[in-house]
Amino acid sequence: MDPEIVALGSIVISSLVGNAVQDAWTWGKGRLVALFVRDGADETAVDDELEQARRQTLEAREAGDEDTVDEITGELSSRVLEVFTERPDAVREARELVGEALTRATPAEASSALLHYVNHTALFREMDSHWRVCRESGTVTSVFLSGVRGVGKRSTARQWIHSHRDVLVGVFLQADLGMRGGRMADPAVLLERWLDELDVPREERPADVPAKARRVRHELRERSVVFLLENVTTTRQVRELLTDQPYGVVLMTGQEAPHDLTAFLEFLPLPVPVLRDEHALELLVKVSRTTEDPAKLEPIVRYLGGLPLALRLIAGHLKAPVPGMVEDIGARLAGRAGRQELVDVDDPNPLPEALELAYGRMAVRTAQLYRRLGLLMCEDFQLDTVFALVPDWEPSEVRAALSALISGGLVERRGLDAYRMHILVHDHASTVAERDETESEREAVRRRIAHHFLRITERGEQTLSTRWLYDPMNAFPADTAADDRQQSEALRELARREAGIFAAVRSAAEAKLHLEAWRLSQAIRTFCLRTGRHTQWIEAAETGLASALETGDTMAVARASYEVGFAHLERWNVEEGDPRLAREYFEQALSLVNPGVPGRSEGERRTESSVLEGLGLFERKLKRPEHAIDGPQTHRLDELA
Repeated sequence: MDPEIVALGSIVISSLVGNAVQDAWTWGKGRLVALFVRDGADETAVDDELEQARRQTLEAREAGDEDTVDEITGELSSRVLEVFTERPDAVREARELVGEALTRATPAEASSALLHYVNHTALFREMDSHWRVCRESGTVTSVFLSGVRGVGKRSTARQWIHSHRDVLVGVFLQADLGMRGGRMADPAVLLERWLDELDVPREERPADVPAKARRVRHELRERSVVFLLENVTTTRQVRELLTDQPYGVVLMTGQEAPHDLTAFLEFLPLPVPVLRDEHALELLVKVSRTTEDPAKLEPIVRYLGGLPLALRLIAGHLKAPVPGMVEDIGARLAGRAGRQELVDVDDPNPLPEALELAYGRMAVRTAQLYRRLGLLMCEDFQLDTVFALVPDWEPSEVRAALSALISGGLVERRGLDAYRMHILVHDHASTVAERDETESEREAVRRRIAHHFLRITERGEQTLSTRWLYDPMNAFPADTAADDRQQSEALRELARREAGIFAAVRSAAEAKLHLEAWRLSQAIRTFCLRTGRHTQWIEAAETGLASALETGDTMAVARASYEVGFAHLERWNVEEGDPRLAREYFEQALSLVNPGVPGRSEGERRTESSVLEGLGLFERKLKRPEHAIDGPQTHRLDELA
């Protein structure tokens, strides 16, 4: 069965089982009953069965019996896959179920709590007091959580939201403003995502950032909302996203609050301290579930300096009750250099000894998945991507290995179906993949990754557009028109995977999978066009062009040149030289398709037509459409007609 479909079955169940104690269960259970009921089936019996599963889940969780929770989840997931096999149309129903579950989530549900979270009682008391005063005065509650990397600012913010799940209802808007590839997050992209989440029709969305922000504010009028802005570094970032006056609750995190932020927004600055030794020890014991005498762990706690990130990473090494393991870890952490490497998460290689210990204690399957995740680019990934990395495994084996990595703090769960490795952990996973996998094994995994994203991206492009794509492999079916619902679903799917898709273009090129790289860059056009991802589009298109040149396929080079030109045409930033570059790439593409020569291929004729259309749009943007009509291309337009 398709890995994406297998993953979908797991997501449907895990999303509902995960919210078994929330109001969302009642709504979700009704949808699940409709999915399970077949002709002649007893709807009441199915309903009762799901309620029994819910009760068993709650009892198991209260008892700390996660194995039983996993067993119930696995059984229900298998039933969903059976439904998919018998009724292929149920796949669409399941996707809609997951999509609606995401939009129905309250802020507290969308911001899930950590299983093990300790202390910061005084911090929460200050936040509660500030929140109470602000509510009584009718003003926004704004808090800035500051501190070093790895101290738990994000976890603290999300834990506070979750702890007030009975009161915080309405809209939850989150944005990570951290640096990506040396650049700060683009506010236009973030606001566009918020407009998606607020269901604003695409044709009603303004183009510029201030107008987008005003439209977000308009949609939030008279609505309760919680903003979570992570990794804030400048006041401008906050101002561009929140405009004049935000509503409800604004939680911000960053290494330190911008000095001029108070001129724009009144907020409570709260440094997030490292954990005191007794609380750090409590966290280490809870996460590791170790049965060692806590007194033996005290040296490790002192060496780690109460940094939650480092504590959670080390906890993964303590899960295996090997005699002498605690002393070994303590010895590695005893030196000053070792402690600094663990605490300084900005260091290129801060946790080599600890991560190597964790890797050495992994089960065989877990270690293999760890290495293969290291061959992905360090971006958010989805469960179906994990399935694609290990296609010969049973679904239960994949879930178990991923769960082990999450439990050890080596993979972070970032949403209903989103995961990521911390960059430092990913560095180590990549290193051991290079060391412990053969070249042929690494090449096969990278090829599977490229093909996984290529399939998703080309399928999405075909749903969003009927435009012609150059396909030397003849893999595309005939053009079919998709309805609005299908297109909206495709946009949503591509948007939640966009980081992985753009990364796949780069990684395919780096792996010398040049055919896959330029095809990926060709297939992201309509998504980028509709969502305004111009900068990412141009970078991917340029990467695709470089790969096309490596293939020696002249038609691929022509199409890739056209794609780069069209991306510059759409961005049209004069300071960046887009007008000049658009024309240069269009002319380069045109020169490669033998204009005016009889007996050309369909690809050459179609590419010429596309380029001439692009040049016409180019002239129109220059406000001289007569050049498009009377210019030297006229005879070619006549020929194509």
